[in-house]
Amino acid sequence: MKLDPFAQWGKVFEMWQKLTDDSIARATAFCAEVEKAEAKRVERAATAIEEIAKLQKETLAYGAQLGAELRKVSLDAFQKATALASTAATAA
Repeated sequence: MKLDPFAQWGKVFEMWQKLTDDSIARATAFCAEVEKAEAKRVERAATAIEEIAKLQKETLAYGAQLGAELRKVSLDAFQKATALASTAATAA
């Protein structure tokens, strides 16, 4: 019986090559899934940022509108108070 230590080397190398090819295929598939998830995350973040910007613009416009309305109401109230005071002063 002859013992040849290199006789099985081809089979070992084939097995090793298959394992590495499978590992590379799984790693490639994993990276593709991570890329899809990242693309969705980026898209959702961009949408959220756009929505926040829209809300901030609307809030700014609403604040300006409230300020203008407050000034108008204050002026009207001041004019009415002045008119009442001058009417009361003339009547007395």
